[in-house]
Amino acid sequence: MSIELWEVYAQFPRAVTIGAELDISPSNWRWIHCLTLPLQTLIAIQISQKPYKWIRYAIGVVVGAEGDLSLRPDVLDAVDYNASLPTESTTLYYHINDEERRRMSPADPNNVRTMTDITSSVATVRRFQFHKEVAERDGDACVLTNANPDYCDAVHLLPHSKGDAYITTYTQRRSRDPTGTDIVQDINSIRNGLFLNALTHRALGTNIAFLMTPNFAMTTSDINPTAPPTQTRCTAHAFTPGDPFALGTPSLKSGTPIRISASPEWPPAIIFDAVYASSVLHHFGSQTLKDETLSTGGVVAAAQAGGKEIAGESAGATVRCNGRKGPECGPDPLDMLMTLPYILMTREERLGVTRAAQEKAQAAEQTRVREKVETWMKQVDPPEQDPGI
Repeated sequence: MSIELWEVYAQFPRAVTIGAELDISPSNWRWIHCLTLPLQTLIAIQISQKPYKWIRYAIGVVVGAEGDLSLRPDVLDAVDYNASLPTESTTLYYHINDEERRRMSPADPNNVRTMTDITSSVATVRRFQFHKEVAERDGDACVLTNANPDYCDAVHLLPHSKGDAYITTYTQRRSRDPTGTDIVQDINSIRNGLFLNALTHRALGTNIAFLMTPNFAMTTSDINPTAPPTQTRCTAHAFTPGDPFALGTPSLKSGTPIRISASPEWPPAIIFDAVYASSVLHHFGSQTLKDETLSTGGVVAAAQAGGKEIAGESAGATVRCNGRKGPECGPDPLDMLMTLPYILMTREERLGVTRAAQEKAQAAEQTRVREKVETWMKQVDPPEQDPGI
């Protein structure tokens, strides 16, 4: 039995020069396979009766640019967004214009919360304040299930381990508000938080995400036909419908809206988009996209080392570092492709991201060593002797 697949392609630059304006000429852009969407999976997780609209949104938040789907790579002949999906395998191309290419900001494939993010018991003033403010804003109950606070966490939508520099850069690059009110500069800001039951917290960004509507691709009536198209709504989307507890309780289904606060401290849509993109990448992201397009470590290293150009058309691409060529001058090109979220960073912001990554690695190592020592202590601890011996 054949499996019908829909593949989605988007264009990315062949080369990016740090400190220079992005080259938007057609010769500098190539099509990259981004998403693979099996028909049966799409049917199982369907949240909208307008699947083309959902696919447009999904690839848009992954790429970080607004565009249109077409069946042709050479010409933008937009699909009928109200049509149902064909039953045979299909290839879709996501076209973006020059303005969107300049502001393109791909999602981070490593934007997944670690067990440290989920279960950390480190008591800091900032974390205590974060928990207090998020709980108060959200009515001291889960915004999805209304579970009481004993079963809830104050969740960082962008993981705490990412740090302040990351959330600042991300929201600056993704912001479309001319006033900049959707820019968040503190990872512990209440605007990066949500009060959620602990089960949903653990699935967030992998098997659960929240879809804010209306957005550039979808109206709220695309999710709920009885709702006004412009009504603000945040909908829980389960990417693994077979898990009865991903939404905190088996009684809830995918498509359930969460309770939105009227507070101006409610998270901006672009942060919900980041979590949604993480789930899309987790389930449908191609290995090409993950390996060749969205790696970020290389550009930080290259920028700090004074590298001038990052080229990445293929595995044989070269890295140019002040006129030198070869592997000795910098990271592997496959680690350096598609680095737009970091290109416009200041040196201080890049150092902040590096420090956050180092702190995350150190915390993981400390946990590993502590667990190893505890295991060793249990093994060497002598059994209690009979006091009569």
